[in-house]
Amino acid sequence: MAKFVLIENSIDLVDDKDFFDKVALVAHNCYQVAAKDHLSNIAFIGRLITGGHFAMIEHYRYLFKVSKQMYDLALNLNSPFLTLVKGKKNLYLSCSVRPLLEAKKYEEIQLASYLISALPEEVRTNVFPQAKLTESTAEIVDVDAIKSELGEEDYDKVKFVTYHLITDRGVTHEIVRHRLCSFAQESTRYCNYTKDKFSNELAFMKPLRYDDFKDIYDKFYQEVSDTYFELINKGAKPDEARSVLPNSLRASIMVTCSLTEWKHIFELRCSDFAHPDIHRLMDLVRKDMEAKAIL
Repeated sequence: MAKFVLIENSIDLVDDKDFFDKVALVAHNCYQVAAKDHLSNIAFIGRLITGGHFAMIEHYRYLFKVSKQMYDLALNLNSPFLTLVKGKKNLYLSCSVRPLLEAKKYEEIQLASYLISALPEEVRTNVFPQAKLTESTAEIVDVDAIKSELGEEDYDKVKFVTYHLITDRGVTHEIVRHRLCSFAQESTRYCNYTKDKFSNELAFMKPLRYDDFKDIYDKFYQEVSDTYFELINKGAKPDEARSVLPNSLRASIMVTCSLTEWKHIFELRCSDFAHPDIHRLMDLVRKDMEAKAIL
């Protein structure tokens, strides 16, 4: 008889300051692979970029202080990957390295050249080894250091926050509808839950009214687990066996977005009209942000 376990929602702020280590941590979540050392992470990110998996690098944002020329270039591009704000004294541009890697038009290439030249040397040499550096007045700044210059509304636009959420796949279906976010979700295609690293068991989120229907839920979870394990043991691949997995299956997802978008999510998902499961998850995130003085 296959094993299963019931668990509760959990959340964790991802606050890694290093580009390679954070992106690797986020990307490894998809395959539930253990964290690696820094040099391994650099090589891993190189493979991600070569393979075109740019969605993972969206989870790390830089904030640049830019010139009027660079600001106007970015404004004319009207790119969804660039966020522009005007401070009391300076102009600022927030982006991941994705638009710099994808620059194709002249204006994009020109702006990318300025911004790449301002990146830390380790990022320039490993992510943009062929880039022609340009004398640039762009400068990377810490968003929290200029909060008073920006004001709350603009600060929220360029303050990006990443959370690691453990919930069920029904809830993640709702989370990924927020299109101004970046996501990295545990993949049932590649995760084989019969293996040791998953304790040879399926994990389900404990339903809100589990105690009221315990016998029914336990019977169902046992049948699902037995069926999944039988399929794998008879030669089915994980991406075939996953067809029997329910919405209540444990799901690990990384979510990155601006404070503006987080506040919008809280407005929708912490309301009385939200599904109770996503409501209680987002309440955890909101309260954690308040406790850490992020909100």
